[in-house]
Amino acid sequence: MIASTGILLMAAGLSRRYRLQSGQHKLQANPADGNPLPLLERNLQLATAVAGRQVNVVLRPEEQEMIALARRYDCAVTLLASPGLGSSIAAGVANRPWWTGWLVMLADMPWLQQHTVMRVFQALQFADTVRPVWRQQPGHPVGFSRVLRQSLLALKGDEGANGILDRCPPLQIEVNDPGCVWDIDVPADWQREQ
Repeated sequence: MIASTGILLMAAGLSRRYRLQSGQHKLQANPADGNPLPLLERNLQLATAVAGRQVNVVLRPEEQEMIALARRYDCAVTLLASPGLGSSIAAGVANRPWWTGWLVMLADMPWLQQHTVMRVFQALQFADTVRPVWRQQPGHPVGFSRVLRQSLLALKGDEGANGILDRCPPLQIEVNDPGCVWDIDVPADWQREQ
């Protein structure tokens, strides 16, 4: 295996709030922003444009349509009935332990720009953690180098990686990209001013 940095696309959430209001999983819903692609597919396009085949999508095992979509994009798939982001990150890293770095990218961010992901991807060569910042707000994706592999593997539940970032403050990349901080939780979020 060739060691390299890759993208962990986090897509194992239950989408409870979105489903409650619309009846659909937010990653499969028809978007209300003029882009015809559902959220998961636009983020698969973005991730593979930056990292090629070095994309690992963390999904729930019951989400067969989304699993099939990820495989159509030639992505690795990690299946997990995830109790939270921390567990999803740990499972994704465990599935790709030979990578030299992992960009944790959330699949519910429809306006994230490719240049932001690319800048984090490239900056990970020079720092152990990297994070984009828009107007002083920390954004995504967040990059982690291989020296943090054991810390990432130890994540559990919904704790995420904030503890790691507290111990190893990220190189902050200033970006002109509100999409790195805007996600979709409920259908009304599509109406954000861009």
